[in-house]
Amino acid sequence: MPNLKFLLIPLIFSFTASAQHSISYIANEGIFIQSENKSILIDAIFDNYYETYASPSEQTIQYLNAKEHPYQIVDLLLVTHAHLDHFNPEMVSKFLKSHRETELVCPKQAVDSIVKTQENMELLIPRLNGVEPKAEWNALFLKGVSVHTAYVRHGGKQNYDVDNQIYLINVDGKKILHLGDAEMDPAHFAQLHLSKPPIDVALIPYWFLAYPPGIDIVKNQIKPNKLVAIHYPKVGDPKTLEKIRDNFPNAVVFMKEGEMVNF
Repeated sequence: MPNLKFLLIPLIFSFTASAQHSISYIANEGIFIQSENKSILIDAIFDNYYETYASPSEQTIQYLNAKEHPYQIVDLLLVTHAHLDHFNPEMVSKFLKSHRETELVCPKQAVDSIVKTQENMELLIPRLNGVEPKAEWNALFLKGVSVHTAYVRHGGKQNYDVDNQIYLINVDGKKILHLGDAEMDPAHFAQLHLSKPPIDVALIPYWFLAYPPGIDIVKNQIKPNKLVAIHYPKVGDPKTLEKIRDNFPNAVVFMKEGEMVNF
């Protein structure tokens, strides 16, 4: 039986969070970072194409496009890869047309899919920052935010042609890591020296926290101060949750929209 105390951790965070430095859950791997000065979305704009995983609610999408609180200003929108449970090109284009302040950072594959599906792109193209797949850090500085991105192969051989970018963000002196759907292979991460300097919050697919070699990657290469598991399925996975509790008892597993952690 799943440990009920462990499963309630995200709900406790949702009641105690403040807006100064927080990460709130939207759906699947979609999150919203708020610091004192900046707001950043990652993998947060898509629909219910893959029913296995959570998708943003209609209300959240409406708030995003209408610039309703807390989405009045979004400095950056980051996309890890062009799978439809992380990114919808039409929806991202609509969001960018509403949020003229937002810079998009994503694999060039994602930029290409936006351009193919849209017309009258002249106003959007200058804000579409497409990243080439290189297995080393590429440094960007946009809207006052330092973003380092690197290609780490997507898990599963059927997805090896998908460009998956991981992001290491420095916002107001805090370092946040998002892995997308990176493959659980320590060799991919060794040359990136992720734990130097220390990472404040790591957002990692939940299976990394339950199975080797993901456990090795988290404990020996990432070593975050705070650990948040993402990509949890709608139907639940109690056995894996038990393994996560055993391996990382202080980890938070995002399951419901609106859950939040401070950092």
